[in-house]
Amino acid sequence: MKTFKFLSVLMVLVTLAACSKKSAADFDSDPTLFKAYIAGFTSGFIPAKSDIRVQLAFQKKDWNPEQELDDDLFSISPSVDGKVKMLSSNTIAFIPEEPLEQNTLYQVTLNLEKLTTVTDEKLQAFNFSFKTIKQDFIVQTQDLQSYNKNYYYQYGTIRTADEMDVALAQKILSATQNGNDLKVKIDKEMSSPTEFKFLIDSIQRFDDESTITLKWDGDEADVEDQEGSVEIKIPGKNQFKVVHITSGDENNQSILINFSDPLKKDQNFAGLVNIQNTDNLKFSTMGNVLKVYFDNVGPTTNIQKTVQNEVAATEEVAVDTVAVAADSTATVINTSDEVSDYEEEEEPKMISANKFVEVFAGIESSDGFKLKENYTETLIFDPIKPGVKLVKSGSILPSSNNLKVNFEAASLNAVDVKIYKIYKNNILQFLQDNELNGTQNLRRVSQPIAKTTLQLKQNNLYNYNKWNTYALDISKIIEPEPGAIYRVEFSFRKKYALYKCDGASEESSNEDEEEENEDDVNYSGGGGYYYYYEEDYNWMESQDPCSNYYYYNTKRGTNILATDLGVIVKRGNNKSVTVAVSNIVTTDPESGAKVELFNYQQQKLAETTTDGDGMATFELTKMAYFAVVTKGDQSTYVKLDDELSLSVSNFDVSGESLQKGLKGYIYGERGVWRPGDNVYLSFILNDNNNKLPENHPIKLRFNDPKGKTVYQTVQTKNELNHYAFTIPTEADAPTGNWEARISVGGAHFYKSIKIETIKPNRLKIKNSFNGKMLSAGEKNTNTVQVTWLHGAVAKNLKTEVQAKFSQQVTTFKGYSNYIFDDPSRNFSTEEINIFSGKVNENGQVSIPINPTIQGQAPGMLRAAFITKVYEQGGDVSTDVAAVNYSPYKTYVGIKAPDPNKYGLIETDKNNRYEIISVNENGNPVAVKNLEVRVYRLESRWWWDASNEDLSNYNTANVSTSYKLFRINTDASGRGQVVFSVPGDDWGRYLVRVIDPTSGHASGTTVFLDYPYWSSRSRNVDGDGATVLRFNTDKKEYAVGETAKVFLPSSEGGRALISIENGSKVLKTLWAKTKSGETTIDLPITADMAPNVYINVTLLQPHASTKNDAPIRMYGVVPIGVTDKSTVLQPKLVMPEVLKPEQTVTIKVSEQQGKAMTYTIAIVDEGLLDLTRFQTPNAWDDFYKREALGVRTWDIYNDVIGAYGGRVNQVFSIGGDADAGGGKSKKANRFKPVVVFLGPFKLEKGAEKTHQIKLPKYIGSVRTMVVAANAESNAYGSVEKTTPVRSPLMVLASFPRKVTPSEQVTLPVTLFAMENQVKNVTVQVKTSGGIVIAGKATQSVTFARPDEKMAFFNLKIANVTGVGKVQVIATSGKERSVYEIEVDIFNPNPATTSYTDVVLNPNSSKSINWKTFGIAGSNKAVVEISSMPTVDFGRRMDYLIQYPHGCVEQTTSSVFPQLYLMDIMDLDTNRKNRIQRNVAAGIQRLSKFQTASGGMSYWPGSNYADDWGSSYAGHFMLEAEKKGYALPPTFKAKWIAYQQRAAKQWRFESHNDMAQAYRLYTLALAGNPDLASMNRLRETRDISNEAKLRLAATFALLKQNNAGMTLLSRAKIDEEYTDENYYDYYYGSRERNRAMALETLLLLGQKAQAFQLATKLAKNMASDEWMSTQTSAYCLYAMSKFAQSNGGKGMNVNVIQKGISETINSAKSLSQRTLVVQNGSNNVTLKNNLKNTLFVRVYNSGILPVGKEKPMENNVKASLVFKDRKGNKIDVSKITQGTEFIAVVTLTNLKNDYVENIALTQIIPSGFEIVNTRYTEYGNATENTVDYMDIRDDRANYYFGLKGGETRTFKLLLNASYLGKYYLPGLQCEAMYDHEFIARTKGQWVEVVNE
Repeated sequence: MKTFKFLSVLMVLVTLAACSKKSAADFDSDPTLFKAYIAGFTSGFIPAKSDIRVQLAFQKKDWNPEQELDDDLFSISPSVDGKVKMLSSNTIAFIPEEPLEQNTLYQVTLNLEKLTTVTDEKLQAFNFSFKTIKQDFIVQTQDLQSYNKNYYYQYGTIRTADEMDVALAQKILSATQNGNDLKVKIDKEMSSPTEFKFLIDSIQRFDDESTITLKWDGDEADVEDQEGSVEIKIPGKNQFKVVHITSGDENNQSILINFSDPLKKDQNFAGLVNIQNTDNLKFSTMGNVLKVYFDNVGPTTNIQKTVQNEVAATEEVAVDTVAVAADSTATVINTSDEVSDYEEEEEPKMISANKFVEVFAGIESSDGFKLKENYTETLIFDPIKPGVKLVKSGSILPSSNNLKVNFEAASLNAVDVKIYKIYKNNILQFLQDNELNGTQNLRRVSQPIAKTTLQLKQNNLYNYNKWNTYALDISKIIEPEPGAIYRVEFSFRKKYALYKCDGASEESSNEDEEEENEDDVNYSGGGGYYYYYEEDYNWMESQDPCSNYYYYNTKRGTNILATDLGVIVKRGNNKSVTVAVSNIVTTDPESGAKVELFNYQQQKLAETTTDGDGMATFELTKMAYFAVVTKGDQSTYVKLDDELSLSVSNFDVSGESLQKGLKGYIYGERGVWRPGDNVYLSFILNDNNNKLPENHPIKLRFNDPKGKTVYQTVQTKNELNHYAFTIPTEADAPTGNWEARISVGGAHFYKSIKIETIKPNRLKIKNSFNGKMLSAGEKNTNTVQVTWLHGAVAKNLKTEVQAKFSQQVTTFKGYSNYIFDDPSRNFSTEEINIFSGKVNENGQVSIPINPTIQGQAPGMLRAAFITKVYEQGGDVSTDVAAVNYSPYKTYVGIKAPDPNKYGLIETDKNNRYEIISVNENGNPVAVKNLEVRVYRLESRWWWDASNEDLSNYNTANVSTSYKLFRINTDASGRGQVVFSVPGDDWGRYLVRVIDPTSGHASGTTVFLDYPYWSSRSRNVDGDGATVLRFNTDKKEYAVGETAKVFLPSSEGGRALISIENGSKVLKTLWAKTKSGETTIDLPITADMAPNVYINVTLLQPHASTKNDAPIRMYGVVPIGVTDKSTVLQPKLVMPEVLKPEQTVTIKVSEQQGKAMTYTIAIVDEGLLDLTRFQTPNAWDDFYKREALGVRTWDIYNDVIGAYGGRVNQVFSIGGDADAGGGKSKKANRFKPVVVFLGPFKLEKGAEKTHQIKLPKYIGSVRTMVVAANAESNAYGSVEKTTPVRSPLMVLASFPRKVTPSEQVTLPVTLFAMENQVKNVTVQVKTSGGIVIAGKATQSVTFARPDEKMAFFNLKIANVTGVGKVQVIATSGKERSVYEIEVDIFNPNPATTSYTDVVLNPNSSKSINWKTFGIAGSNKAVVEISSMPTVDFGRRMDYLIQYPHGCVEQTTSSVFPQLYLMDIMDLDTNRKNRIQRNVAAGIQRLSKFQTASGGMSYWPGSNYADDWGSSYAGHFMLEAEKKGYALPPTFKAKWIAYQQRAAKQWRFESHNDMAQAYRLYTLALAGNPDLASMNRLRETRDISNEAKLRLAATFALLKQNNAGMTLLSRAKIDEEYTDENYYDYYYGSRERNRAMALETLLLLGQKAQAFQLATKLAKNMASDEWMSTQTSAYCLYAMSKFAQSNGGKGMNVNVIQKGISETINSAKSLSQRTLVVQNGSNNVTLKNNLKNTLFVRVYNSGILPVGKEKPMENNVKASLVFKDRKGNKIDVSKITQGTEFIAVVTLTNLKNDYVENIALTQIIPSGFEIVNTRYTEYGNATENTVDYMDIRDDRANYYFGLKGGETRTFKLLLNASYLGKYYLPGLQCEAMYDHEFIARTKGQWVEVVNE
């Protein structure tokens, strides 16, 4: 019969041709006709989560892996959404977006003509079909376990036919007890996609026996006809008995006895359990379960000795089957002690189908109850199902003997074997898609060459119904050809099964199929494709060995390569390659071997031959992907894929990673910046490992906290390799963590930039602790020294110290591999007040630190101390110091055995856990009576503690105490425990060591499992066995020394020692190994700095080792290397004291006269102290330890027989490795004192002089020189701190902002620094709204140098703007000036009133109005219209002045302004202002764009907002049409996002309008998505608004017929009774009308448009509240209408104060700004034409503070103030320096969720917000909000509230400045629901002296 081929995806279930589906046959193309195009395709039954693949018969060289292709390549029925991707150069796949439907026939068309030229029209489309597996499941209950005496939990398993999501599996099950629901939990950690472990939790145990009912219903998971239940008996209390008995393992060699209560540990069960026909019983307990292991005796005794038997072949193959064990094709292996012969039986015997089990009285529970009565049960065992498994130890066959392929089989008397040959010249093509043992695309590269049947059952000595291991000697079947790869496949048929079935079962119709000889296959016919289904395929039957379905797809295979060439390949990060070739059999180096390197596309990159040491090296510019080594007729292949390199996770190889062989260092001049400051960044490049060409670009990107690039620039590479960048920031830049990224040569370097509304310190605060750490057992003190920055002592100032204690990882030097933290203890951060008082006359205070810690610390804690010192004037300076706090005197650490690469430690072997004890300083100490407890962690605790929080593991309720040890550590602090865990007790364990004396404990969790592939966990080849542990005589070396390397070894092997750094292999050498230990001397050279890795590969001869060590072991040890020649020592000469506004001379040189480049920064110490900024030093960064930058590949893991060729060892190590404009003037209050210069070049032996003028500043500056020498890799820095002072100095303190009518006490601090300063006159000058209330001049007398205060009273006038204060101090010739600029700001919103008049033809009228509000806030505008008043002016001002700035509001504020000039006659100033506003809006909106191209609702969010993306994009498109420039890449990214979103859209309630608007914007952008438009048009039940917007979209495309059809189906002005309808997408009735008006205009429906516009205009002119969205869209639509309608024009005179201005315009709207004076105002208007004009005069002003009106509607708002202890305080009169918390409480009085709420909390001018988030201290308060913005004078919160929800917001404040200030009320509103609003009344507060 012909061989059938097809491409399987995730193992296809193939069925019989006779049952193929007719409809599929009618649809499917004949593959034989497509021989030139198609090589394979998805077919048969596939899982629902599969992709759909086609393998082409030709290559697409222009494709790249993972490249996304056009969606229209495939047509699929039923329809499926997804993407088409290229998997390789000849394989494409359709990747569904969602899983396919279960049990569904899919018919697929591949449009071939879109891939290649197809001349025959009939072959342009290829049709094929497949079907998805029908989902099904089985529920099984397992053991019942006890929480305690009152509660149980029940384990169980759900097994599914196809993969299922956990959430669906969870829905299947429900459980009840006495009518009450029980919680059923899925254990995600222990489950797989087709097997779910579940637990029925908290089952109550009553006095009497009860029942729980477990039900399952497949409907919840879309599984039809799967419903059932089971009742589980729950024992009553005090009834210790057997619950049930079950089989314990797949070989039926154990049983599980489930008791009603946990069993007592360590009791002797011998004689208390008897099992019929068994012997050698062994016991282990697991809570309520006793596991009993046994050996069968009697009629079913197992073979007790290794026996080898001849296996006969059933077909003629190249094998002699003689009765000699050595020549047998397959041998069966066992490991028992005696042989028992018995007569052969006709029928094969199963393992005993049933056994009589007796459990005797006397077994004891953990509570002391004994089993009172005997229990008996006949246990029926399920026979083992037929199966084949591979026991694999590699794919490479050397020529040494004992070369076998190992496999296991159960319940089979024979297996089929088939061997394929992968031709040598196809191997690289094969490796493109595969590892050495892969199977993808096999048909393209291989051909079958042999097949046979192995007879496994040759006598009755064995029990063939259990799993037995066999070894196949393939040399009996083939003669291995060197250089080729062979695939060996095992399979079995139903007729081979030894499984007994009840009744007669039909033979499978494929039993006697004959395959066509491979030489007769005609590949021109497509290789015999065929494809078929089984219509009634049933998963349940596929689990039943008595069904034919069980025997489909039974293949298991492995690949084999014959070679003696052992190859090790190393590739550095700089692309260099080193290859070592040796003989696998002897380990001798192979000289003269040809080494070829290829790229991924199989193109040769380089070729050479190995030298006498078997070494070859390559310096490449391209990445090598394959290495082929050939010598004689032998070849070895190595695939250099990163994921396949040898794991180094067991070794200490961490450090800084080199990128593309480059190092880079970015540094700034300080640690925190204020919005509006320049950021001076410097960059030092080291490209010595990968030289870049001159003029190579150095690109800088500066990203805001949400990742948006706001600044970028490019410099070109220069010989200095030292670069400086000046980055401007905006005054309104968002605060938080920004990021600078510099890209060069494919490498990227990053630096975090903190931008906060900081104020520089004026005081120097120094914290000095009396030790390097704080200790609970010692008296700890902190001495605080406070001085003014300029050097004067700061005496008698109020000081507060708070400490925050938090958990950290405990480490001690030299013990980095030990764990010192206790996972069972969880410590919450604790904040403690340490001190509140004053420093003394000398500016000092000594503070005892003995905190009382409430929680139990898991280890060492981190204590962050924030010290605040208050000037008498109210300004505060802060310092944050962090130090370790030790709660314990001694610490115990634990180190677990090294796991393999899957994180597993082996069962059934002694594992050593090392213990260390040290004191708090990390010095070893001896400790007695340490407890080491081992807990078995049962899977249920994954639910109780899902985040590895082990807080309850040490209590009896939650874990099984497994072992207990007591140990002492020796004088070196070392101890150990060694224990073994049986294989059947595999699982997760906690090993915890406790020091009862100190109270400290530590613990580690480990996973123990079988060391071979098992169904329980994915662990493979026992990497732990291949790890080589070696050491060196020292850890640190200097250049010129010699390192000694000590290797544990045996005689006759060979070691490859490779010295490697962060980018390449530096040198290699071979060493022959000696018995016991081998020593290698290694000279240390300069190229090894700062560190290298000694990588040793230890090889043993193959198949002749005399120990159990693997053929290859490897290890890595790091050593540090110091090269003193790399340290630069810059020298800085400058005056010791500097003077303000004077020029200072700075001289720079290098102490040794070395050449260097350098930068100079002079920075205010008050800025540097905020973050304890350290002067940058590139040496520390460039000579940081480098991470290992060399990957190693070798072939030794794939060598068969690497463990000496002993088959029984294969069992233990086998396994599969598969495994700007328009802004009002603002005060520049805090100008940073920063000078930055450079970089400069200093020649060898030279000195450079710099002249720098200091600004008007007193305090202290740090001068920092950062130096580098690119050629010699040398770096260094130097710093000098100098006071900036003069004999007489003055400082003043003032709030950050002030409010009209406030009274401020201005404190002035005077410093007389020299004796001649005696009588000082202090004068205060003010302007811009700040007036002096009292004396403007005071006299102060000094008897000696000192510091004194003077106070002035200031009053803020009833105006707004920028105020200025100048303080001038004079004494004789000495003069000092301090200047302050401050914003005067009224927090009340603007209020508008208006007057309407109608101006008849040829008439005139006068309009009078009176101003209101504070001076300077009044504005008046006249709006004249030839149509009824639309109220453009008032609505527009509302938008522009709206205080919040989400994406919608930002867009709304500028969108309508685009069209004002089209329809309205404006003055020049207004036109210019509009242009500035629109440009600024475009710039701000660009900051909302996310990486996906969409627009986020708030800056900083990563999630795109549906409506906001369309709305903002709509504006941007219209702005572009008006000639405004859009930011680069904005439009392309936005269009791509809209296109993706349009294609992915699926109809859900209320989301159709968003899709319609999205499609409209795409059409407007010239990228219409017609397919999505048609899909939306055909969607049923879409809303009225969606129809109208879609009609507008068709109109844009000139498809008016489609648009009119939609219009005819829609209502133009539909009103909805459900008010909530308008909540979606910021809508309202008026907004929807405005959008409908736009549609009517586009479709030319002028009459309907006029009616709707009239209605809209009337509502806009009314006092009705409109949201920003409604206002903006109404203005936009009315502008479009006015344009469309054409202006009637006007000629009118505007007369004010005798001055007349004529407006003569063809436009229908005009607007002019009027002159306003306080009090009464008048304007006269004269209409010179015969048309009627409509006139509105707007009059606006800001009410004085205190006049605002409180209101509450649907939300309750309150504000209280509390001290740090939570007590309420009164702030109407509060003492200066008080720190307190403002607590805002909001309650939603509606029953519905309200979104987009804005809360603004403005603080009085005399208060300061305490913001510490940029320091190590962290946030002062925590708030849960969507977005939060903290500015100088306010906090803005944005969030949503559930119906009835109450939420609090906290803000830490400080009463800083003396005076009387206004505390504004809270402002809270839902931004799109005017019925949800609260305004509270403000109040006056006073900050007073103590």
